[in-house]
Amino acid sequence: MGSAAPAQGSVAAAAGGPPAAGAGAGAVHALTTSPESASASQPGSPTASTTPPQNSLVSAATSFHHHPRGRLVSRACDRCRRRKAKCEYLSAVDSCTHCRDAHVQCTFDLPLARRGPKARKKSDQPGQPPPDPSSLSTAARPGQMPPPLTFSGPAVAALQPFASSSLSPDAAWEPVEPLSIDNGLPRQPLGDLPGLSTIQNISTRQRWIHLANAMTLRNTTLERVSKRCIDLFFDYLYPLTPLVYEPALRDVLAYIFSQPLPGVNQPSPLSQLTPDPTTGTTPLNAAESWAGFGQPSGSRTVGSRLAPWADSTFTLVTAVCAEAAFMLPKDIFPEGESVSEILLEASRDCLHQHLEADLENPTANSIAIRYFHSNCLHAAGKPKYSWHIFGEAIRLAQVMQLHEEAALEGLVPIEAEFRRRCFWILYLGDKSAAILNNRPITIHKYCFDAGITTLYPSGIEDEFLSTASEPPRKSFISGFNANVRLWQSAADLLLEIRVLQDQMMQHFRGTMPPNHVLPSADRQHLDSLYVRFITCLDDLPPYLQSCTLAMAAMAEGNGSAESKQYVIQCINLQVTFHCLRMVITQKFEDLSYFAPGVEQADLRKSEIVRDMLRVMNEAPFWGLQANGEPNVEKIRLIGASLLAIIHRNQDSPLATRARSDFSVLLDILTRLDSKASD
Repeated sequence: MGSAAPAQGSVAAAAGGPPAAGAGAGAVHALTTSPESASASQPGSPTASTTPPQNSLVSAATSFHHHPRGRLVSRACDRCRRRKAKCEYLSAVDSCTHCRDAHVQCTFDLPLARRGPKARKKSDQPGQPPPDPSSLSTAARPGQMPPPLTFSGPAVAALQPFASSSLSPDAAWEPVEPLSIDNGLPRQPLGDLPGLSTIQNISTRQRWIHLANAMTLRNTTLERVSKRCIDLFFDYLYPLTPLVYEPALRDVLAYIFSQPLPGVNQPSPLSQLTPDPTTGTTPLNAAESWAGFGQPSGSRTVGSRLAPWADSTFTLVTAVCAEAAFMLPKDIFPEGESVSEILLEASRDCLHQHLEADLENPTANSIAIRYFHSNCLHAAGKPKYSWHIFGEAIRLAQVMQLHEEAALEGLVPIEAEFRRRCFWILYLGDKSAAILNNRPITIHKYCFDAGITTLYPSGIEDEFLSTASEPPRKSFISGFNANVRLWQSAADLLLEIRVLQDQMMQHFRGTMPPNHVLPSADRQHLDSLYVRFITCLDDLPPYLQSCTLAMAAMAEGNGSAESKQYVIQCINLQVTFHCLRMVITQKFEDLSYFAPGVEQADLRKSEIVRDMLRVMNEAPFWGLQANGEPNVEKIRLIGASLLAIIHRNQDSPLATRARSDFSVLLDILTRLDSKASD
């Protein structure tokens, strides 16, 4: 299918047939085609009738590069293309198999990508004379500096990308062509925006303008998308990732959108869009200073503000918006899928431009940005890339010595608070990756000489968000700290099990006897650690108890934003708790901790599965969706345990129970529609 379309398009072009694209592309081609080539393409013209076969092939090959490709007879739907799966879409009255399983309709909104090798330049085509050596005087010669980039025309702002040229060496060595109709008219579909590296030292204001132009191509506005993303982030995702200061983020967005930004909230005069060749910035940068930003209200402390035109601010804002767009389902954020990749690309690219300064002077925002990037890539189905970015955040935390409370002395309270949160959320992610994705543990108390002395977060922003006239807020930080205690107690127990296993393997020289009994001292130590793990959630506040999930499901998502946050935290705590119970139970079996007997062990596991299914059935489905890919991975781990029970107990009633539970679990996984687990 993919190879037939270009061949048809080239034959049609050589025969002078009608173009496959619209009139706009045909007009551009007519303006850039010589009269000789135009006459050769007319049916019945002397040139066309007397051209030898060899020239016909050359003409056909040339027209292949200049004419739009023909319309494809069939194509895969968007969902199958993203997952690189075979699509069985037949007609408009039905959906393909994969979309029917996910209870969605097939869509065809993604742009078509041109297949095959890239077109060669005109100078490399057959029949073209070699370039004149004298022409190299104006181009880049070996050993000489390339010509500077030039800017002309109001269309430059719409065609320039987000990034610096350090990502693409080709763009920096080719001078920009003068503005013409051919340059001004967009040739690419919406999804094929220009490459992200054709300009160096792009200013933050220009980045906002480029991002606004990209949103316009998606039939929306940057102001609407950013405010929508921020609102949804703090409603649904902030309880799990409280890494940004809400008042500062909202203040800086309000200030940015109150300023006259060309292409965002006013027309784009040429004088404001043409960069200064000496500085690489626009005249708008003259007032880029904190003095123009209104002072924050209330009793917020110094250090709780964001400089509006700093690269770090743009990177953070777009990272938060990308987190909301990637993590939230279509039911909550329908337009998130269409803008998610643009926001992530803009944030990643701006981080690349000021990477050296960010690494030399890291803050809590430096870690938060990378954590959000890692989450987005994980949700996009790129776990290896996500793990690499997560490793960058861990290395920053190690350099900043965030495992020591003494390293936070002298910082303003807000910065110290968010550094604590960054460290503990990296601690959680490190343990989650080790247990769920078989990654090595990189943050533990034995990794540091003095252990981990960093205090738990205190929820300091509650002092600024509430007033004397308001009733006291329920602090969401209680749920965050409970999650830290849960993973910390589980990690201590699992690490102790690993140490005992290594000791026994050395004692028995690599082969542990099947009926080995643990020494009494080791069993007592494991007992104390296991009891601490099982009871670590007993002191949860009432609004985080599992019994509140049924009432939240009855409310059908109509509760307050505060109540939604606690529901999301409660689901995360309960699902994580039962998942860790399953992991620890399996490790205990390997250690001969329990009494021998296959059915007894499988019965314990089936009870854990029932407890987890009860939580998921009582919880509102949007709460399961808001917990994202880590929640899906925990459910998959439980499903793998059920399959093992079915395999070991073919004729036992346990197998019947396991099959019934597995069908329920599989239905939940299908409805969650995970990209990473497909």
